[in-house]
Amino acid sequence: MKIINVSLPDGSAHEVEAGTSAMEILKDLLGKQASRAIAVRVNGDAVDLATPITEESLLEPITFDSEEGCRIYRHSSAHIMAEAVLDLFPGVKFAIGPAIENGFYYDFELDHVLREEDFDAIESEMAKIIALDEPFERLVEPRAEALQICQDMHQPLKVEHIQSGLAAEETLSFYRQGEFLDLCRGPHVRSAKVIGRAFKLLSIAGAYWKGDHKRQQLQRLYATAFWERSDLEAYLERLEEARRRDHRVLGRQLGLF
Repeated sequence: MKIINVSLPDGSAHEVEAGTSAMEILKDLLGKQASRAIAVRVNGDAVDLATPITEESLLEPITFDSEEGCRIYRHSSAHIMAEAVLDLFPGVKFAIGPAIENGFYYDFELDHVLREEDFDAIESEMAKIIALDEPFERLVEPRAEALQICQDMHQPLKVEHIQSGLAAEETLSFYRQGEFLDLCRGPHVRSAKVIGRAFKLLSIAGAYWKGDHKRQQLQRLYATAFWERSDLEAYLERLEEARRRDHRVLGRQLGLF
C-alpha cells in the first residue's frame, strides 16, 4: 500500500492511500463541508471528484459559489437537459451545450419544432433523470474509437466536431450518465442529483451550426440552474421585473400610457 501526502488550501497536510478518490479524501478531511464540492482542483487542474489521487497533490474544492463551480454545475445541467430532450424526441442530433453567463444552452437539430409548450414536459423529464441520481462517468477513448462511437450514435455534428474542431486531439473524453453519452471535456458534478430542483427552461432561439449562416439552422434551448431554489426564484423575479420595465418604457414611447 503506497501512502502519499495531500494538502488543502488552509496549508494542512495529510497522509492518504494512493488511488483514493478526491471525493473520499475531501469527505474524510472536511466532513459535511465536502458535500458542497462540485469538482476539485488537483495541483491547479479542475477534475471530477471521482478522480483517483495517485501522487502528492494540493486539493482545492470547487463549489457553486465560485465562477468555475457555477460553470461546471450548469454545464452538467445542460447534459441532463439534452438527455431529457432525447428521451422525449428520439433521433435528435446534438451540437454543443455550454454554460454561459446566468445559465446554459444546448443546440439541437430535430424535426419537432420546440415551443414553450414543451417546457413543462422537458422539465418533468429532467426531474426524473435527476431522481435516478446516476453518476457522471468519464470515458477517455483514442481518436479513432471516439469517432466510431459518435458515428454509431448517429450524431453527425459530433463527428464533424471531432474531425474539425478537435482535429489535433489524440484522445477524446465522453461523459455518461445512465444510457446517455455525450462527447465532452468536463469536468462534471459527481451525479445527477447534485443538480437538485433549482432549474428552469427560459427560451428558444435559432442558431446556425458553427455560427455559419450557410449551414443548417439549429434550435437553441436556453435554461438556468442554481444551487438553491430561493436563488432561482430571485433570479426569475429579476427577469420578470426587467420585462415589466421594458414594457413600461415601450408603452411610453408608443404613447400608450
